[in-house]
Amino acid sequence: MSALPQAKPIPRPLRKGVEQTAKKRLHRRYFRQHAKFTARATETATVLGVNAMLIGVCLYTLGNMLPHQLTQQAKLQEIKGEVNRTAEHVQELKHSYDRSLTPDASRRIAEEQGHLIAKNKRNLVWIQPESTQH
Repeated sequence: MSALPQAKPIPRPLRKGVEQTAKKRLHRRYFRQHAKFTARATETATVLGVNAMLIGVCLYTLGNMLPHQLTQQAKLQEIKGEVNRTAEHVQELKHSYDRSLTPDASRRIAEEQGHLIAKNKRNLVWIQPESTQH
């Protein structure tokens, strides 16, 4: 065993600048990608948070507005009924007014309300005959 020990190959050193530059480039690329991902994630989370908050505000507002709207509809139905009743009353008054403007009707109304009797008419009074008791 007299073999001579094998000589270890001497590693040929790479140029220091090239190896470090490649590592730095990889390192920078990783951080750029990571920064882009972080920025997008932050933006997405912010948009989702704002949208969730807006949805919450809308639901809260709708919850508060619903009873108010129901009350307003009930009042509107009541007012519509009153308008219909008033319209009927106005129609009756218009009819009465139109009736009172014609000469024949005005004479008839005067007879009804004022107990006036026309010259050509006579007032008849019916009297019940007294029953005689035997």
